[in-house]
Amino acid sequence: MPVSDPSSGRTFIWIIAGLLFISVAAGGACLVAYLLLPESETSTSWIPEIGVGLVSLPWLFWLLTFIYRILSRIFGCRVSFGGGSVGNWVPAAKADVEVAVASHAKGGDQLNRASSFASHESEMALAKSMAT
Repeated sequence: MPVSDPSSGRTFIWIIAGLLFISVAAGGACLVAYLLLPESETSTSWIPEIGVGLVSLPWLFWLLTFIYRILSRIFGCRVSFGGGSVGNWVPAAKADVEVAVASHAKGGDQLNRASSFASHESEMALAKSMAT
């Protein structure tokens, strides 16, 4: 399996962060509009519900991410995006071994642990930025 481009993950992070920011900003605008607009039951009855829904969307995203991380650890698999295996279930231990082998082959790092608990994936970006 080819190693995915690490910059593709950054693109997903920026897209998701931007969407969550827009959601909070739009929800806040709805709630401010509800406070400032004159009281009219027919025109503003949906504004607070939309505002609260948009402001709470990042919390829902966080909760679903939390549940996914727990379930992926319990069942030993996770969904990978990028690298030719879009949407496929990849066993967590296999994915960690492939990342460790690729890192070891490229930079001589000692990342040959197969456990996702002992993984140093989050440190790889920092190591790359410090090397350049």
